[in-house]
Amino acid sequence: MSNKPWDVEHKWCISHFGWADEVRSQMPLMPKKVTVRDVTFREGDDCVGCRVTVPQKLEMLQLAVEMGVEEIDVGGPSMHKHQYDFCKLVANSGVKVRKTARFFANNTKNYKKDVDICVEAGCDNLRIILMFLHEKTLLEQLAAFPEMVDYIHSQYNGMEVCFGMSDIPRASMDLIRKLYSECLAAGADKAGIFDTFGVANSATMRYLSSVIKKMLPPDMKFMTHCHNTFGLATANTLACVEGGCDEVDVVINGYGDEAGNASYEEVIVSLEALYGIETGINLKMMKAYSEMGVKYGKVPIQPHKAIVGQNAFLRPMYIWGGIDMAKESWFLHEPLNPEIVGTHSTVAFGPEGSLDPEPIEKKLKELNLPCTPETIVRCREAAEAELAKETTVKYPRWFLSESDFEDLCKKVLAS
Repeated sequence: MSNKPWDVEHKWCISHFGWADEVRSQMPLMPKKVTVRDVTFREGDDCVGCRVTVPQKLEMLQLAVEMGVEEIDVGGPSMHKHQYDFCKLVANSGVKVRKTARFFANNTKNYKKDVDICVEAGCDNLRIILMFLHEKTLLEQLAAFPEMVDYIHSQYNGMEVCFGMSDIPRASMDLIRKLYSECLAAGADKAGIFDTFGVANSATMRYLSSVIKKMLPPDMKFMTHCHNTFGLATANTLACVEGGCDEVDVVINGYGDEAGNASYEEVIVSLEALYGIETGINLKMMKAYSEMGVKYGKVPIQPHKAIVGQNAFLRPMYIWGGIDMAKESWFLHEPLNPEIVGTHSTVAFGPEGSLDPEPIEKKLKELNLPCTPETIVRCREAAEAELAKETTVKYPRWFLSESDFEDLCKKVLAS
C-alpha cells in the first residue's frame, strides 16, 4: 500500500483523516479484507420493472465473476421457480461461484423440503432467515433452529449455514443476544446482520454490528445486508464494516425492492478508496457491469448517481478569472480517477454558466473557428435550441397497479 493511501497517483485523492489514529481507533474491529456477495440476481427480481431473464442473469453473472465476485445470492429456489431455474443453470454452467440459497425459518414444519429443493437446485450453502414478525413467532423459530442446522449438516456434508434475524434494528437487545447465542450454540457457520427495512442510521448499524461481532468466534464470517429506505444503505453497509462485518451484500445500481439495496458500485469503491480495504473486485469493470444491469433490467439509473451515473464525471464548462475550472482547478485534486471504474471525464455545455461568452470563445478558438461577438451569440442560440429538444427513451411498462390489474382481470374474464 502507498505511504499515502489517501493520495494514490492516477487513482484517487481523498481525505487523509480516514487514516488518522483518532479516526481508526474508533473502528478497532474493522477488517482488512471484505468479501463481496453479489445479491443482484435475487434482489433485482424484487425491483419493480426490472425483469431479467434467466439466460440474461447468467451473462451478467459471467461478467460479475470475471470482475472478482466469488459468491452470489440465488434467492429462494424452494419458493420461486425462476430462482430455482437460475440456480440450476449456474450449477450446470461451469461458472465457478459460490451459490447461496435462502429460506425462512418460520416455515418450521416443512423446512426439510425447503432445504432439499435448494440443494437439488445446486446451491453450495444456505442462509436461514429467522423472521422477526413478533417475539412469539421468533422464539418458535429459534426453538426449531437447532433441528434445521442438524438436518443440513447431517444430510449434506460440508454445507454451510448462515443465519440472521430480519429487522434487527427494531428488536430488543435482550432478544438479539438470545438469538445469536442460541444460533451459535446450534452450530451455525456464519452470522449476519440485516436491516431488512432500512430503519437504522449509520451509528446504530456500527454499534449493533460491533456488539454482535464480539459475540462471534474470532474466525467466523460476519455479513451485512442493508436496504435503502432513507437512502442510507451504502452508508449503513460501510458502518457495519467499521463495526466488524467482513462480508457485504450489494446490488448493482442499488436495485432492489422499494427504494433498493446497498449499491454495489458505491460500497466497493468506497471500501477500496476511503478505507483501504481489499475487496478483490476489478473496479475497471464497474461501469460495464452497471450498463449491463440497465440494458437487461430496463430500469434506468439517476444521471447523478455516484460512480456509474451519466453525470458522475461530467463537468460543466466554466471559465472564471481566465481559468478553465473544469480542467485546471478540479483536475489537480480529482477525488476519483474515472478510469479506475471504467469510464472517463467529459466536459458539458448546458448547465447555467457554461454557455456564457467565455466558454464559447475558448472553444471556438480551440477549433480555429471565427470568434466574434456575433458568432458567440449564434453558437449559444444554436446550443439552446438543441437543449430544448426532447429526448425519448422507451422502456416496457414497469408495472400494473392493483386497480389496473383488477380491471384487466374483469375485462379478460368478461370476454
